[in-house]
Amino acid sequence: MIAIHSNFLKWAKQLNSKVPSLGARIRRTACEKLSADGTAQAVPFLVSALANSNQEVRRIAEEGLKSLDKPESVDALSLSYVFTRQESLQQILDTLGCEVSEKAELPAVEPGEATPEFSAAEEAWHLQNDKDGTELAFIPESDFLTGQDHFKVHLPPYYLALACVTNAQFARFLTECRPNTHKLAGWVKLGHDSAAIRKTGDTYEPDSGKANLPVVWVTWQGAVAYCKWAGLRLPGELEWEKGARGVDGRLYPWGNEWEQGRPLPTTDERKPEQITSVWAYPTSRSPYGLYQMIGNVYEWCADSYKQDAYERYSRGDLRPPPEAEHKVLRGGPWCFGTPAHVRTEYREGTVWRAGTLLCGFRCARSL
Repeated sequence: MIAIHSNFLKWAKQLNSKVPSLGARIRRTACEKLSADGTAQAVPFLVSALANSNQEVRRIAEEGLKSLDKPESVDALSLSYVFTRQESLQQILDTLGCEVSEKAELPAVEPGEATPEFSAAEEAWHLQNDKDGTELAFIPESDFLTGQDHFKVHLPPYYLALACVTNAQFARFLTECRPNTHKLAGWVKLGHDSAAIRKTGDTYEPDSGKANLPVVWVTWQGAVAYCKWAGLRLPGELEWEKGARGVDGRLYPWGNEWEQGRPLPTTDERKPEQITSVWAYPTSRSPYGLYQMIGNVYEWCADSYKQDAYERYSRGDLRPPPEAEHKVLRGGPWCFGTPAHVRTEYREGTVWRAGTLLCGFRCARSL
């Protein structure tokens, strides 16, 4: 994984500047620098800028994308269409003389591979976290359709992990943090037979063959502690939902038909009703290439749970609910066996201290 140069992240952050009076100028200057660069790493941020509130920024971004001349940069732009299927991107690709198949899709992790390997174009859309190795996908700024009523919400850009935190990652976190008995109990419940992390001396290790399974029995507080240690954060539930369903309001990460992409076991894989590797079942990935946004385990979000939160979101008030004992869980395990419980719109809540066999999490990162 090639590290994204700090300049790109700085410019991308400036694209969303809210500095009084100078904000518009800062956004335009940042977009001009990204457009002048023209490399594959600039492409995701220019695509994101197409949804910027500043009309001049949108114009600069469009012109910058239309002037791409490096093969890897055009390939990175083609990926943006795979992610979003946005007509405006198709028009830009047509201008560049680039044809993208409607059946184009992201490459999957190879069997037995611990983490994905990316081409130069794919690397432009991803970021590897130095502390824990988490692979994150860039989610560009845009409107998306959310909730059961498919109302429109606009979110700024952010990163969301390709997969849930694994037993191996959480074991490393515990080994480095060395929590006392009380703190450990507040983070994760390791005493259950289904827990897959064991302590040997001062070291925590995943059970044999379970390193790449999602860590479970994690409390919300444990998920927050891990994210803080890794320099990341939990996603808000609107961020989680956009990562799961893309911009078109689909019912499942792969589309609107349950049987179209529902994971089916292959040779030597567990049945999808059981917890399995975070990299399994690539046919169920979301439009951004995120693995198992539904299926496998529930995922903690940063927000407190409020049943009528989406009524307020539909009116344009996107502030998270006030702090409360119950926190949001999204996704849903295959073991429920019914499509209604594993749709991208499905919400659940439980007390923040809770940790069960079905509770895991994935990380997010702001620009």
